[in-house]
Amino acid sequence: MQRILILGAGEMQLPIIQKAIAASIFTIVVDMDPKAPGLLIANKISLISTIDYDNILLLAKEEHINGILTTSDFPVNIVARVAQELSLPAMSINVAKICTDKYLQRTFLKEHFIKTPIFKLIEDVSELGEVNYFPLVIKPVDSSASRGVKKVSNLDDLKYQYLKSKEYSKKGKVIVEEFLEGREYSVETMTQKGITNIIAITEKLINKSDKGYFVENCHIIPARISKQEHKMISDEVFNAIKALKIDNSPTHTEVILNKTGAYIVEIACRLGGDFITSDLVPLATGVDMLENLLNISLGKEVNVESKYDKVAAVQFLNQNNYKNCVELVASGNKAIIRSEIKEYHTNEISSSFERMGYIILNTATMEEMEQILSKLN
Repeated sequence: MQRILILGAGEMQLPIIQKAIAASIFTIVVDMDPKAPGLLIANKISLISTIDYDNILLLAKEEHINGILTTSDFPVNIVARVAQELSLPAMSINVAKICTDKYLQRTFLKEHFIKTPIFKLIEDVSELGEVNYFPLVIKPVDSSASRGVKKVSNLDDLKYQYLKSKEYSKKGKVIVEEFLEGREYSVETMTQKGITNIIAITEKLINKSDKGYFVENCHIIPARISKQEHKMISDEVFNAIKALKIDNSPTHTEVILNKTGAYIVEIACRLGGDFITSDLVPLATGVDMLENLLNISLGKEVNVESKYDKVAAVQFLNQNNYKNCVELVASGNKAIIRSEIKEYHTNEISSSFERMGYIILNTATMEEMEQILSKLN
């Protein structure tokens, strides 16, 4: 039986743990939270941090693993280091370093003439006075799930938000960048043995609050874009992956598209979260991204061939659509694959953790999907 080490056992790691178990792969799962749900189903567990390199390497050697993976951001660095030490398939240490630091990534993309927003690293509050363009977006260099990300319109707001954003950075650093108007997308890819395949382009609908927060409200596959727009996005993503020399890894790339082109917001060397790769991609295309991640990590050939063309979406619950979403779930609409309704609250939704649930939908046509989503929102 093959043995795989999975870093992380939270709610978003559950699907990959379940997939591995279903494939009769022995799962060794690491998480320092004893209440993490993935620990309840894993074959073997270890209560250590997902970024504790020394103990994870020791565990990997003791367990004679055949592969290592994560579906979270920061543990990507540990995956790369352990994989290199044990000669296992994964992205390189340099790629992992760049893909988990927004400043390093922005700098790299700029140096390689890939479209990316104007940016500046802020390491101390005294540097904020040098910022002279507004509106802008401030974010931690090494966080995820929209935590610490906010649009600000003046220097006073920037100074106030700086300390809040900095709290979410493990390195204590933030980045400020120009605010780009445009439509937002994410691109899901698999790269193995130097060959990159785009599996899906996801359309992102953002809940942009009056207070400057950006949290995804809905994801739709396939994205509603023209062939020309598809090529613009694909070309920029391919160029970025090639320049970074990403290999033996999935990527989740966030893109803003406007009349001046496709801009790379961020490339992550992991599967897309928010149910994109665990649910939406297989529902819309038949491509099993979780199985492919396991295969890449174990050195097996991936299968990226689309089996059909359907439409899939995840609708998240907020204060504006909560009642409509609850009613849809109660109706038993046949398009609903599954859902989770959490308790209603009136707090500002400043990150994905404040959302009040989700509904995953699957339809044969885009028209059917649009009818459902229009009633919800």
